[in-house]
Amino acid sequence: MKVFVGFGYNDNDKWITNLIIPFIKELGCVVHTGEDIQGEVLSAAVVSKIEESDACIGFLTKRDKKDDGTFTTHKWVIEELTVALTKKIPIFEIREKGVDAQKGITGDRQWYEFEDKAALMFEILKFLNKEKAKFSYKTFMLVPNEFVAEIRPLLKSKDTICKYRFLYQAKFYEPEEAKLERLGQGLGIIVKKIPSEEAQIEITVESANSFIWTSGFVSVGLINVQLQKD
Repeated sequence: MKVFVGFGYNDNDKWITNLIIPFIKELGCVVHTGEDIQGEVLSAAVVSKIEESDACIGFLTKRDKKDDGTFTTHKWVIEELTVALTKKIPIFEIREKGVDAQKGITGDRQWYEFEDKAALMFEILKFLNKEKAKFSYKTFMLVPNEFVAEIRPLLKSKDTICKYRFLYQAKFYEPEEAKLERLGQGLGIIVKKIPSEEAQIEITVESANSFIWTSGFVSVGLINVQLQKD
C-alpha cells in the first residue's frame, strides 16, 4: 500500500520525518512525500506522487500566529489533500490543536485534532488498517458444472456480464463488474475490497442468450458459490 504524507518542511515538523514516517513504513506501507520537491505551489511531480498513492495523510501543523491567537498552516498540504480528494483517494486530515479551522473543499470533512503523539499514532494505525482492508481479495469458484458448460463458449462475448454486490450490516453495496476467469477446469471470479468477513455476496452472470445465473446472497466465507438459473 502506498501512502502520501503531506507536512511542513521545517524544524517544528521534523518529528513527522523522524517518528511518523518510519512508523508508517513499519506497518508495511510505502511512503511518498513532496519533501525533495517542496514549494509553495504544487508541482506536477508532487501531483503525480499523490495520484500513485492509495491513501493520503495531511498534517496541518502550526505555522504563523494570527491576531486571534490561532495559527495558520501550510497551504500546500491543504492543496495536497484537495488533489487526493479530487482523485477519490482516501484522506486522513490531521490538525494540530490551535490551527485555525480551514474552510474550502476539505473544510466540511471530519478531521483529527491532536496534542498527544502516541494517541495520534494509534489513529493513524486505525486509518491505515481500514484502508488496507479494502485491498483484501478472494477467489470464488462458480458451480454447478451445468453453469460452466453453458457459459464457457460465451466467455469472450461482450454481452456476457458478471456482477457482484455485498450485503453487510443491512447495507446493500453498489454492484461491481468482475471478469470471469478460467481457473483449472472451472470458472471463477476474483473479488476485491471485501468489506468484512461477515459480509454476504451475491454473484450474477447474464448473457445475450437471455439467461441469468445468480447465487442470491451467500457468505463470503465460501469458496465454491452455487449459482441457480433464473
